[in-house]
Amino acid sequence: MSASDYLRYLRAVKGGPTPQDIETATGVPAGAYRQIEQRYRSMGTEEELASLAAYFEVPTEELTSRVEWSRKALSAALVVAVEQDRPIQLALRNGHTITGKVQWSDLGAALLKLEDGHEVVVQRHMVDRWQIVEA
Repeated sequence: MSASDYLRYLRAVKGGPTPQDIETATGVPAGAYRQIEQRYRSMGTEEELASLAAYFEVPTEELTSRVEWSRKALSAALVVAVEQDRPIQLALRNGHTITGKVQWSDLGAALLKLEDGHEVVVQRHMVDRWQIVEA
């Protein structure tokens, strides 16, 4: 899960404070929180992410470790899996791992066809990590 998606999740868990409320409470520059939460690529300085982690009462690593796992990187992995006709393994936020071939994907979800023939729609914000399965 990207830092952006995780921040969106944390904001919901905290009751939905506005981005402006968060910026005021953390000292993150005006407009920066919205950019971090909504951008498709990695965003946010280490200082901003540390301040946000403190605000949401999570370890700083919970945000900084997700910077390299951006939505853009997941999109690229899903495309490679399709192009190479290889399964992808998705480690989900709930601790489960699923593996299947990508049938389609968009900015919100992906449809995987599992080995047993079942199809599963995975919301992208639930994906913590991924890897393309070697043939």
